[in-house]
Amino acid sequence: MLYRTLRHCHTVAFVLASAVAVACAISLVGCAGPVSSPQPHSVTTVDVQASGGGSIPERPAGLEKIDHFIFIVQENRSFDHYFGTYPGADGIPAGVSLPGFLGKRVAPYHDTSLTNRGGPHGWSSAIADIDGGRMDGFLHESWGSLVLSPPINRAARNPDDVMGYHDYREIPNYWDYANLYVLQDHMYESVASYSLPSHLYMLAGQSGGYLGGALVPVPRSYSFPEITQLLHNTGIDWKYYVREGREADTDNDALVGMSSNETQAPKVYTNKNPLPAFPVVRNDPEQWNRLVPTEQFYADAKAGKLPQVSWVIPSDDVSEHPPSDIADGMAYVTGVVNAAMQSPEWDHTAIFIAWDDWGGFYDHVMPPKVDAYGLGLRVPGLIVSPYAKHGYIDHRETSFESWLKLVEERFGVASLTARDTQAYDMIDSFDFSQPPRRPVLLQATRQGSPYPPAVSR
Repeated sequence: MLYRTLRHCHTVAFVLASAVAVACAISLVGCAGPVSSPQPHSVTTVDVQASGGGSIPERPAGLEKIDHFIFIVQENRSFDHYFGTYPGADGIPAGVSLPGFLGKRVAPYHDTSLTNRGGPHGWSSAIADIDGGRMDGFLHESWGSLVLSPPINRAARNPDDVMGYHDYREIPNYWDYANLYVLQDHMYESVASYSLPSHLYMLAGQSGGYLGGALVPVPRSYSFPEITQLLHNTGIDWKYYVREGREADTDNDALVGMSSNETQAPKVYTNKNPLPAFPVVRNDPEQWNRLVPTEQFYADAKAGKLPQVSWVIPSDDVSEHPPSDIADGMAYVTGVVNAAMQSPEWDHTAIFIAWDDWGGFYDHVMPPKVDAYGLGLRVPGLIVSPYAKHGYIDHRETSFESWLKLVEERFGVASLTARDTQAYDMIDSFDFSQPPRRPVLLQATRQGSPYPPAVSR
């Protein structure tokens, strides 16, 4: 982890040298309001927050029909950015526009580009974007980030693209999944920050207080409990599938429109894979060997050997993290879903697809405040399962702790924190009285399948 500390030292120097320029750039856009936050951790080993969990939640009727939970985690898109015009969803309000560069107002617009810039997406940017519930700081933050994120490529040249949205013309398969299965239009990132804190919440219902920021070193290890440890102790099979390649995000959450120069692998600690930084995983050979390449997912699915709980993590090129091409990401996700659908275990599987943070893109809904750290901004959420309701939009408040809650209920695992103890378990999205629905395979290509889907059920 020494390379992360050194990179942060370099980043701090760069930020301090650019401070005056940043202030000048932001002054041209306008102020989005004061920013306040709890003090983030500055230690290398992050300890457990106060836990409100510990009890084993009751299992809802019918949930025993699901034996395999698959969590596909993509990158950096807000709900309005992908589903803001989806019929029946809580989407982009009519007539909205936000103040931008030199006072110019920008309204949400259909963005046909498959590569985007996005905006800064750390803790301070989330507070500024939300702006006390006015939800009007997105352009302010995006234009202000130009100093730290020079337009090195075409995708990085338009700070206004945080107001752009996509629909079935760019991401038809995602809209098809919403049409065929379940769309969650109040899925929130668990913490108002970037990828590493978000992925920690996915696994542990907390980040130990770590929020990120250029002046805060990335923790080297974590001592609080996380879900894979509890699954292992209960005899539940799990795997964390990581696609090898370039990492999809940088340690500096203020950098926009550029990718990391670091590579990722299953047993390398990254923003998307914090498990190697948990000693209880790293020091246990059986646990350690559950961190595997994504190629193993396809083999496990084909052989009918999918674990009971799994996470599927992309590399940069298919992550949809700006400036990665969203069509490539959609094709990759469709391939993962198709592999699960073609598995002999499909009739007992539930797939959850979400994006780990909002990526600086506009969203109009003020996040609920559940504690000092969140919730963060809305992200798209999809549920694909033979027991998922058809064409259902789940409007209830959901976060990554909802994933934990459902797994805990199914396998009799104790809650980790107050977050997952109190989370909504998404059970309304399922109909366990229906026979398992046959799989609908979509085209795992950049063009995807037509929308609406030819097969309605």
